[in-house]
Amino acid sequence: MRHIIIAISAIFFFQQSLAQRMPSNYLKARSHMLTENYDSSLYYFNKAVKENRDDYDAIFYRGISYYKLNLFPSANKDFRQVNNRYNGKASLMLAKTELRLNHPEVAINFLREHLSSYYKIAEKDILLDPELSALEGTSAWNNLWREKEWYNHLDNQLQEVRYLMSSGDDLEALNILSNLEKRGSKATLVHQYKSEIYLRNGNEKAALDELSKSVKTDYRNLDARKLRASLYIGREDFTNALNDYKIILRQDPSLFEYYILSAKLMSELNDYKGALNEIGIYQMLFPSNDNAYFEEGNIHFAHGKYLNALTCYNKALALNEGIAEYYYARGISYAATGTHLYAVKDFSMSLDLDPLSADTWFAKGLTDMALGDNSAACFDFRKAAQYGIFEARSYVGKLCK
Repeated sequence: MRHIIIAISAIFFFQQSLAQRMPSNYLKARSHMLTENYDSSLYYFNKAVKENRDDYDAIFYRGISYYKLNLFPSANKDFRQVNNRYNGKASLMLAKTELRLNHPEVAINFLREHLSSYYKIAEKDILLDPELSALEGTSAWNNLWREKEWYNHLDNQLQEVRYLMSSGDDLEALNILSNLEKRGSKATLVHQYKSEIYLRNGNEKAALDELSKSVKTDYRNLDARKLRASLYIGREDFTNALNDYKIILRQDPSLFEYYILSAKLMSELNDYKGALNEIGIYQMLFPSNDNAYFEEGNIHFAHGKYLNALTCYNKALALNEGIAEYYYARGISYAATGTHLYAVKDFSMSLDLDPLSADTWFAKGLTDMALGDNSAACFDFRKAAQYGIFEARSYVGKLCK
């Protein structure tokens, strides 16, 4: 009896652990949107909304799924529900939906509401939006833009800064940003734009300082946080970079690439189990993504789990045989287990796809040398030296006579 109780308890805790790791219906739906599988995204959004009728993010994106499937009445209903709760959040999508329902005057009203809202996007993005092109040139459209200046002086100055930055006039852009900073206007964007200018002019420390000010001013500025994390990684400050990634995913768990990026940082910080759990979330959402298995293989390899790494690289290659890096990684794993013949075969496959890879030529040289094939190793090391591996020269001197 005691053994039965233990077995049942083990199953219960396994199920509990699995449930905690399983992605939510909302995330499943968002992952299907990413692959443009909108029928499936609707299925999971309906489940998410059934679980929580106040999940307005799920309702909003369900509306977009309906819209993508040309189910405009259903999309309209969802967008109106969101707009009733968050004024202006769905106004732009309502404008587009009403236009598709052949209600141009109603579309103009919702566009007006959007322009008056917190969620207002840049003017050029509206003017260049092909889904609104049917309104252009109509009297209602022209009257809308004559009603008032929808974008104030501050909005226009920030747009001018972006233009100056894109045209390379960083000094004038900095002058405008410095004036805006003194006035305390749009502080999070001012600091973010200053950081971008400093960064491309080689002042990484100043850029990092500005990014920290940007996210301190507005915790929700994910663009600034993403850029700061990349600078932390460049400095090998993986702890702070991972903290930024965690905040990014907490604010928007549908930024799926950050599960893989977080897993890589956890591995660097010797959190092997955490890294596998994190990348496992991505794999459950995208089970056919070859890169996810490749990155999992890299995590196993970094922690000396070479057989596990081989299993992952095999999965990656089964899904995509056209990536040189996958063969190289599997070859390195074979070499680490002493299976040199398989390693040489993989290095050769990798070189067929990328014959200029110095690292692969060097690894193949070491493996050929381990097999006692000094003639092949000599050729490999010559290639490695030719493509930039300085260390290969010493092997050329020893083997090539």
